[in-house]
Amino acid sequence: MESTSLETLFVHAGNYDDWPGEMSTAPVLVPSVSFRAKTPDLMDAILGGEVPGFSYSRHANPTVQGFSEAVRVLEAGQTAQAFGSGMAALDAALFAVGLRPGDHVLLSQDLYGATLNLSEQIWGAMGIQVDVVDISHTEMVQEALQRVRPKALLFETLSNPLMKIPDLDAVIARAHECDCQVIVDNTFATPALARPALHGADLVVHSATKYLGGHGDALGGVVVGRKEYEERLHQYVKLRGGVLSPFDAWLLHRGLKTLGVRIERQVANALVVAHKLRDSGKFRRVWYPGLPDHPSYERARTLFGERGFGAVVTVEVPGGREPVFRLLSRLKLVGSATTVGDVYTLCLYPRVASHRNQSPQALAAMGITDETLRIAVGLEAADEIVRDILAAMEE
Repeated sequence: MESTSLETLFVHAGNYDDWPGEMSTAPVLVPSVSFRAKTPDLMDAILGGEVPGFSYSRHANPTVQGFSEAVRVLEAGQTAQAFGSGMAALDAALFAVGLRPGDHVLLSQDLYGATLNLSEQIWGAMGIQVDVVDISHTEMVQEALQRVRPKALLFETLSNPLMKIPDLDAVIARAHECDCQVIVDNTFATPALARPALHGADLVVHSATKYLGGHGDALGGVVVGRKEYEERLHQYVKLRGGVLSPFDAWLLHRGLKTLGVRIERQVANALVVAHKLRDSGKFRRVWYPGLPDHPSYERARTLFGERGFGAVVTVEVPGGREPVFRLLSRLKLVGSATTVGDVYTLCLYPRVASHRNQSPQALAAMGITDETLRIAVGLEAADEIVRDILAAMEE
């Protein structure tokens, strides 16, 4: 469709506007595994890639394609491929850049724990050399790029859980100067706040399970990139079989249509929660890029403008594990679960969940301690979120 307004694109992207005759207003759910062709010649042409069409849902499915197309449009990419999870999408992105044994991949040290494990344990076992860098320090990134000469650089727009933000334009430019491809995980920011492809990112990855779907009822991932990556992404899903189910694609596409209004409310709530938790004096520190004392505050203002600062607030609970567990057990409105981006507010303790398998040295470099508690802010009344958390802190 011919619109440049994100508000409109959230609602309409991926719809089959050129569908012949009458059509439903909602995306169509097509759960079929296989598809019939009118003639053997047509099936031959579809399987050979000579004409568009569907043959088998491991190759492509109309419902999945509609969701992929919606994310492609929102992320301003040229191609998109959906997968069965965010981790499958990250794995596919690493495959798409053409890594070979002996190649280096440079990672942000602040990546989601499972992303670090995937790179080090799976790709490392295949002969890929993995190096890490503090992505928030551009000079360190430039030095590492020149020293390591990696084939790919992987980082997040907003890091998990301390919400650090790189200098997106500078880091991508430095990487390209070193012939390094750039993969950006945009899960926490979403296209509502930032569109890394417009800053030069080669591939953009989402755990669609999180904010894109937004309701905690569907698992999926998606990779958006330039046309040159299309064949490798498609071959990955065909041959490794990490497909997104049509039903999950349908749910994710439905959730995507309200992403704009959800994020607007969630980031507004998060700013209120961050200020009130900080002002309570009950926490050793409150991490939120919308607070002036956050190290990425100025970058957040530049990158996100007036759109908000993300929907995750992280606090340091004095005393560590025991007080954190006590707080979690006393919550009534706020839940404790290992995800973000849902309509409800959820807390997570990184030391036992998202970063459970990282070494003490790696955690120290990230700034994650026994006191770190992540709060993914939802759509509830902000004052009630704060009241529940502070009540759970009472002795």
